Amino acid sequence: MIRKILFLLLVLSGLSACKNDDNAGFDVPVEFVSLRFDAVPGGAVMRYKLPDNTDIFGVRVRYTNAHGEQQFKDGSYLNDTLLLTGFTEARADVLARISFFNNNMEESKSIEKTFNTEPAATVALFDNLTVNPFWAGFNVTYFTPKVVNGMIHVFYLGTNPTTNEQDSILMGSYSIAEGGDTLNFEMKQRMNTVDVVIRTDDYAGHRVKMQVFEKIQCLKMETLLPSDFDFTFTGEILESETYGFGQKYLFDGKKKGDDRRKNVMSGDKYKYSTFVAGPHAFNERFIIDLRTAKIPAAINLYAFLKLDGDYADMNAEHPWPSEVWSGYYSSRLPCKVRVYGTNDVNPKDVDLSSCANLCKFDDDPAFTSGFRNSWCANTDIIGGKGTISYHKVSDDVFDDADPIVLNLLCNYTGTAYRYLIFVVEDTYDSNRWGGAEENILEYITFDELEVCVKAE
Repeated sequence: MIRKILFLLLVLSGLSACKNDDNAGFDVPVEFVSLRFDAVPGGAVMRYKLPDNTDIFGVRVRYTNAHGEQQFKDGSYLNDTLLLTGFTEARADVLARISFFNNNMEESKSIEKTFNTEPAATVALFDNLTVNPFWAGFNVTYFTPKVVNGMIHVFYLGTNPTTNEQDSILMGSYSIAEGGDTLNFEMKQRMNTVDVVIRTDDYAGHRVKMQVFEKIQCLKMETLLPSDFDFTFTGEILESETYGFGQKYLFDGKKKGDDRRKNVMSGDKYKYSTFVAGPHAFNERFIIDLRTAKIPAAINLYAFLKLDGDYADMNAEHPWPSEVWSGYYSSRLPCKVRVYGTNDVNPKDVDLSSCANLCKFDDDPAFTSGFRNSWCANTDIIGGKGTISYHKVSDDVFDDADPIVLNLLCNYTGTAYRYLIFVVEDTYDSNRWGGAEENILEYITFDELEVCVKAE
C-alpha cells in the first residue's frame, strides 16, 4: 500500500524531477521479465513485466510521434500495458528509448527498441469512405477499426451567404464512431451536383488528412398523390365517425390537425379527425404498394400542431378514447421506426431480414431526454416545447405555420422497389408520473402520411 501511495504522489511531481539519461542516478539494468509491442490503430501497445525489484516504481518510454513532437509515457508496476499514441499513417521501426525510474523519479540508463503502428482511425476511415448521392444533398458512409479517436469534419463547396462568394460550408463536425457511421446531409442551397470535402483531425488539434469528392449528384424527389399508391396495415385501424378516427384522415392533405383545430374551436373537443392504429400496433406492417417499382426517397409522418386539446384521459363518459389516449397524444407518436423495401410478391409475410433496410429512426422514448428534443416536441402536449396555441390564433397564422413532420429519408442505392414497409417499434413516454410508459396497449397515431420517390 505504501508503494502505491508513493507512486501516485511521485507521478504528480515527476515532470519537474525528470533526469537526463546522461546523468542517471538510478543504477539498475533495464532488463524486463518480458517485453513486446503490438501494433494498434494510431500507435502501439507495449506489454511488459517488470523485474521483481522493489526499487523499481515504473517504466518510461520516450519516442517521437507523427508530428515530430517528443513524447514520453509512464507505466507503473501496477500495470502490464502502456499505450503509445500520436501516429496517423502506418509506421514501421519507430524508435523507443525505455528506462526504469525509482521513488525519487530518478531514471536508469535506457535501452532502445522499435515498434510498428497501424493506421489511425483518422486515416483508416478514408480507405472505406464513400460520398453518395442523397436527397437534396449528399450522404457520407465510412467504416473504422475498433480503436478510434479524432474528429471528422464535412464541408461542401457552395456560396457563402455573407459574402456571396464561393466558400467551403461546414455541414458538421463529429467524433469518429467506432465501427463507422452513416451521415445524411440536406443542403439549403439547391444544386444539381456538389463537391464535398472530408477532413479529419486528432484530438490534439492536428489536421491529419483531407479528401475532395467532386460532382456528387444531388437527388430530387417528388411526392406521390394518394391515388398513386395503395396502403394497407396488417393490424387494426380505428374507425369511428363519433370520435373522428379513420384511415380517410391519413390522406386528406391536412398535415397540421386542421380539422382537429376546428373541432376544438367549436367545442367538439372529443372529435379528433385523425388516424390511429391499434391496439397492439407495434411491429405490425404499414405497407405501401407503389404498383410499379420505383426508387424510394422518403416517408413523411405528420403530427398535430399545439391545439391544447382534450384527449379524454380517464373520462368515464368517453371510455373508448380514454383507452386510446391514456398518457396523452405525444405518447402515441413514433420514436422508433424501420423502413424496408422489397419486390417480394407477398409483403405481408416476407422475412424483413431479406428486405433492403432503407431507413432507421431510433429516438430515445424518455420524455425529458427524448421527446423534448424530438421531431414532435412542439406538438399538442402540456410540457412540450410548443409556445403557440394554434386554436387561439387567426387562420392566416395557422396557415403560415410549419407542419410538424418526421422525415424518414431512405438510403439511396439506385434500386427500385414496388413495396415499402415500415414498422413502428415504440412511441414516446408520457409526461406523467415522472415520465412513465403509458402506451401499454401499443396505439400509434400520425395525422398524415406522404410517400416520396426519386423524380424522373
